[in-house]
Amino acid sequence: MKATKASVWDLYNGAKQYKVPLFQRPYVWSRQQWEQLWSDISEQYALRTDPDQRHPARFLGSVVVVREYEKNLDKYTIIDGQQRITTISVLLAVIRAFARERGLSELYTQITDFLKNSPKSGESRYAVIPTRVDKNALYHIFDENYAFDQDSRIVEAFDFFWYNLDRAPDMDLNILQQVITEDLCVVYIELDEGENPNQVFEALNYRGVPLEESDLIRNFFFAHLETPEIAEAQYDQFWKPMEERLFNRQEIISQFLRDFCMKSGNIIRTGELFEGIRRRYQDAPPDEVRLLLRDISRSSVYYRKIIHSESAPEKNHLAEEIDGSLSRIRSISKNSAAPFLLRLFAAHDPLHNPGAPLSDEQLLPVIQCIESYLVRRMVCGRPDAVYEEVFSLLCRAAAGGDGYLTAGETGVVIASLQSPYDMPEDEEFEDHLRNSDLFRPGAENVLAYIILGRLNDFFSSQSRGTTPADAYNLFEDEPSTLMIDHIMPETLSDWWITHLGQDWSSVHPDYLHRLGNLTLTQENPAIKNADFDTKKGWYAIDNLQMNHSMKNLKFWRRFQIDQRSRVLAAFCLKIWGRGEAVREESPEIISVQSTCMRQGEIPKQIRPQALAIAGSTFPVKYWYQVLETTVRVIFEREPQKFERIIREYPGFFSTDRDRYKSVVGPYSFKSRFGRYQIRDLCLNLVRLVGWNEEIWCLTCE
Repeated sequence: MKATKASVWDLYNGAKQYKVPLFQRPYVWSRQQWEQLWSDISEQYALRTDPDQRHPARFLGSVVVVREYEKNLDKYTIIDGQQRITTISVLLAVIRAFARERGLSELYTQITDFLKNSPKSGESRYAVIPTRVDKNALYHIFDENYAFDQDSRIVEAFDFFWYNLDRAPDMDLNILQQVITEDLCVVYIELDEGENPNQVFEALNYRGVPLEESDLIRNFFFAHLETPEIAEAQYDQFWKPMEERLFNRQEIISQFLRDFCMKSGNIIRTGELFEGIRRRYQDAPPDEVRLLLRDISRSSVYYRKIIHSESAPEKNHLAEEIDGSLSRIRSISKNSAAPFLLRLFAAHDPLHNPGAPLSDEQLLPVIQCIESYLVRRMVCGRPDAVYEEVFSLLCRAAAGGDGYLTAGETGVVIASLQSPYDMPEDEEFEDHLRNSDLFRPGAENVLAYIILGRLNDFFSSQSRGTTPADAYNLFEDEPSTLMIDHIMPETLSDWWITHLGQDWSSVHPDYLHRLGNLTLTQENPAIKNADFDTKKGWYAIDNLQMNHSMKNLKFWRRFQIDQRSRVLAAFCLKIWGRGEAVREESPEIISVQSTCMRQGEIPKQIRPQALAIAGSTFPVKYWYQVLETTVRVIFEREPQKFERIIREYPGFFSTDRDRYKSVVGPYSFKSRFGRYQIRDLCLNLVRLVGWNEEIWCLTCE
């Protein structure tokens, strides 16, 4: 290996060609890098045109190449530095175009000699051979054919430098060319014969400059095939289609490869994937690598379905149901279920798996079982950090059998999970749905959209005795946008205050964001704060089945909201059931599993009796008193840390002491929740101020 200082002139002068190898990523520089380069060049130009200033060289970084000997042409494979060389080539091409416009024929010819090797033909005539993704755009630029037929980063770079040079009409193009070719320098490293270029690539990038793991894995795999020709053929057949399916986004491809490898049931931490693959396949024969590439390419088809919804007119009802469930899983779990889903889709693919054991009818309930598990946990406020472990367990269970799990088998595994991985029981799920605030002001409210949207789909799918009348097409074939509407609005008019009655000031904050007071409707901001009759009129023509039941109601008060919460929660229990395999129901005996009630079920029949917290015991009779007591004790003993609670739960506390029924210090706060919410909220408050949750102990009778 020899390292020298080299100018851009040294890199381009003479019959030379730089080829970007298959394993490297395409051109990825963007405006940030272009602006920095143009700024450096502009500063250097100013120094060159000032006779009183010295103009020392500016370093661009390193260029590492392997020389390939060919008669009458010095060919080099670029191991590191392709982004710099490609960008400089584009910039020189822009200067050449302006030189032609201004009649600077000598400068035009000189730059053309840099960019093209005359009288070579074919690809030999180009000074730089980029990756396949970028060839078309760069060759158009070299050939001065500026009618680009596709978008690319290279075209964007060309436009950027064209725009900046066009804004500098006084800039001397000859001096600008000298700045680029003489003042810009690199550390030029040429590898000796026998040195492994792939190891150098890994050392320069994996151990230093950040690079997506997919780039390193691509390098590793194709370096292990017998010849460059075989590598290129395998790339075209398997790797390139995989990248295109995953939108040529290396961060998505890296995550896909991680999920693909986690199908075995082993958890692979971010950043550990490449080293694991290298250890596993370092001594693998080429045939094994080829089989792996085929499997990766095939799995990328499934992965696209998992991470991306696509509409197709030929989809049947079951396929649409599967897509809908996948969409909800995607929204909730951030694709942590992907390794297990990859196994399911492999068993569902009759094209590559003759006699595929999972039909649409068999696949759908498995996916719905996963969805139920995730939705129930999200509604009950369970942490999502455990999902990698849960789905790795499902993958191991599948790997130990037929490679996949049926709905019943999936249900058995999920039903066996213990805290903190367990699936909430019906009572806890229903309690949260009825008594929690489903809507969060200022948030994206993904969960609220999922629940309301799924309820509407469920109602729309149910058969009815008579065919309902067609609703009006409000948007004349334009796609409608759905919004979440608070039936009792967020801002009360005088009409609503009168309608709600004398306890309106407590009903409004306690019931505003609950499931029963929320609905979906076609977007119409004008109805947000409208009276109930106006809202009913809109709901009657918005074409949503979940709103049809309100047309006969005369009042919308506490009772109606609570009733609707109860009814919708019951439908949610049906939609997101516990699956085919549920734990056997325990006998009708009330037993408190933990004397301190910090976890486990809370049977409906039991009542709070005493709360011990921070060394003191307080009598409590109702569930809201448990929360009131916990808040009061924390406020009295940790007044400075209490601000943490206010920041974490801004919607639960108000400086208006009359807004909520419960009061502590200068605040009023919400305390009317279900038993599960109150227990979980109390424990969260204890943790927020840095106390051990074991100092909180609730006994019941």
